[in-house]
Formats: sequence, C-alpha cells, structure tokens
Amino acid sequence: MPKVETPRTEAAPAARPRRKPRIPLISTAVAASVTAGVLVGNAPAPAHLAPQPVAVQAPNKTKTAGSFSLAYVRVAGASRINQAGVTCYYGPVSFGIGLDGPKPGAKFSYRWIVDGKVFKKGTRRLPSYGRSDYFGSKKQVKMDLGTAHKVVFQLTSPQRRSKSAKWVMC
Repeated sequence: MPKVETPRTEAAPAARPRRKPRIPLISTAVAASVTAGVLVGNAPAPAHLAPQPVAVQAPNKTKTAGSFSLAYVRVAGASRINQAGVTCYYGPVSFGIGLDGPKPGAKFSYRWIVDGKVFKKGTRRLPSYGRSDYFGSKKQVKMDLGTAHKVVFQLTSPQRRSKSAKWVMC
C-alpha cells in the first residue's frame, strides 16, 4: 500500500512587535552646533555661535534633608457660635497640629506658645509608617471668658517653622 502523507497544519509564526528605530541621542550643545553649521564643515565657528559652558549648581541636600511643612493648627474644646457668628470656646482647650516630614520616623523638636508664653515644648518623631502626623498638646489651658488669644506651634529643629491660630473665649 502506498504511503500517503497527510498535510500538516502549521501555526503561523507569531508576529514580532515592531521596534521603534533607534535614534542616537545628542546633547543640546551638539544639536545647536549642528544647526549653526559648526560641525558640518572644517571652518572654525564664529565665537558667538560656539556653545558656551553653563555652570550647574549641585542641589543643596541640607536644605531638603530635614524639610517639614506645617499644614494647620487647631483649637480643640467645647465651642459654640456667638451672636457675631464667630466660633468661641468655653472651658479648657487644647491644640493640635498637622505636619508632614521628609521621611517616616523623622525626629523634630517643637514648642507650643500661648499668648507669647511657652506652654509646652518637647521632641518627638513622626510615625514609622508614614510621613504625616497630627498630634495634640496633651496639656489643656483654661482662659477667662470674653478674651481673645493666639496659639503658635513652632518647629524648632531640624529647621524653624511656625503656624498659628486665634480663638475667642465666650
């Protein structure tokens, strides 16, 4: 019996993705020289067309290494809105600050200043799981009713920054 070959069905080869043509990258100084015709001929370039050296200043790492930003200061306590439409507080109040730091666990020193007098100072770290924190003064202050006051949160290290809030007692 004669041998009959059965036709094979071959899968078409998978199409290769097209690659973008490679274009050599040149510096902007070389591109400017080519545009000006400096590198095309043997003639020397006029002085006003020759690329000029540019001084590049290295970034100042100490400036950004301890960069903190203060978002807001809040007064916390029992409050109500008075006849003038202003939120006023009664009873003891405490304070809170929202801040961002350069890295998780960053250390900083601070002061809470109430009406020009240091109310609380200390050192702490941002949480190890994030760069932001909100913390409050655990200490409370009680002021006379009908008086206006100002609280300042002052970051003292690694750099100095401050944020303030005003409040009225009613």
